[in-house]
Amino acid sequence: MQTTVTKLPKSSVKLTIELVPEEFTPHVAGAVQHLAAEAKIPGFRPGMAPREMIEKKVGLGAILEHAAEHAVGHAYPKAVQEQNLKTIGQPKISVEKLAEGNAFIFSAEVAVLPDVTPGDFSKVKVDKKAVEVTDEQIAKTLKSLQQMHASHAAAKRPAKDGDRVDVDFNVFLDNVPLENGKGTNQTMTIGEKLFIPGFEEQLVGLVADQEKTFKLTFPKDYGKKDLQGKEAEFKVKLRTVYDTSMPDLDDIFAKKLGNFESMEKLREQVKENLHEESMEKERQRYEQAVLEELLKKSDIGDVPEILVEAEQDKMLHELEHAIEHDGGKFDDYLSTIKKTRDDLKKEFLNRATDRVKVALLLRKIADQNHLLASDADVEGEISAEKLRLGSNPELLKQVESEDYKNYLHMVLTNRKTIAWILEKVEAKK
Repeated sequence: MQTTVTKLPKSSVKLTIELVPEEFTPHVAGAVQHLAAEAKIPGFRPGMAPREMIEKKVGLGAILEHAAEHAVGHAYPKAVQEQNLKTIGQPKISVEKLAEGNAFIFSAEVAVLPDVTPGDFSKVKVDKKAVEVTDEQIAKTLKSLQQMHASHAAAKRPAKDGDRVDVDFNVFLDNVPLENGKGTNQTMTIGEKLFIPGFEEQLVGLVADQEKTFKLTFPKDYGKKDLQGKEAEFKVKLRTVYDTSMPDLDDIFAKKLGNFESMEKLREQVKENLHEESMEKERQRYEQAVLEELLKKSDIGDVPEILVEAEQDKMLHELEHAIEHDGGKFDDYLSTIKKTRDDLKKEFLNRATDRVKVALLLRKIADQNHLLASDADVEGEISAEKLRLGSNPELLKQVESEDYKNYLHMVLTNRKTIAWILEKVEAKK
């Protein structure tokens, strides 16, 4: 077998592979045997008919095509291994010469990992930011806890700013009901300004079961372009006004929240939690900044389109999952921003390319410095995962799958590599 490798643009190569007649003949024989087993020839048991009968029934072309398919499946992986290529995805196969008694020649175009040269760690300069927790942050968190444990009771009085209310509403544009412009028993807090500007203010002074009609103009930067700057009519009915009772921030409140002896202990725990959250955010920011700076100083060849497209799809899936996790619908989101999935994928192009470059850079550094996660590392992580999952058979099955093990291997390798990079950068300061 003879293989010629030709470099193509965008981190792709073309392998031209030639099998001499002696190498291709066994594949032809194998094709005849396989087709004989499938063909129904009168007077012969499956697989026992002579080649002449098989060729007469299916044709020489079918035999050669089957032989070529089998030959490609055998020769292509062998050629990749012999040429020490790190291929990505499936190759594009083209048969260039196929005739019995002659050499079989085919080509395979495939993406390969680009050449990666990591930058100089000593030239990466990123400052760490001090982490502080302010009294204002603590007070805001405690107020949120208060609101979470507040009690609400229907009130027989006019609504005022700050009240929690339930509302029915219908929106009309030129006397036509607006699509998705209807709400039933919607709960809101007057003053939070989560609806169109001016809407909540119109509720002030209304009592339970009172109706009101008013007009408002949608903002010029409103999410739906077809409504920007347009005047609409709103018909609302205030269903319920609530009196809100907030618990006092005292020792009794602290004890209800958990194992806190006093309000001071709760405040200390809130401060500690906020500090940990801030430290984690700063760690992530610093880590990302270091990788971005190192990427700027590194030399990475053309990134294969197949990797970038896969990352774009991943980013799209992440966004869809986040929206649906918050209770929204992705199609509604697309409708609101007046964009398609393809539009978003195009917007993700630059970020997706950078993410792929970082992944390639980490892989190169891991290979160069023997930072790959071991099988023991992966098994240890899986054991810990099993303890967290308990006895859920479906989740346990997923955790033990080869795909998940490969995923863990990548995650743990990246984790070790990033820690190694940060040590190098810190050592140069």
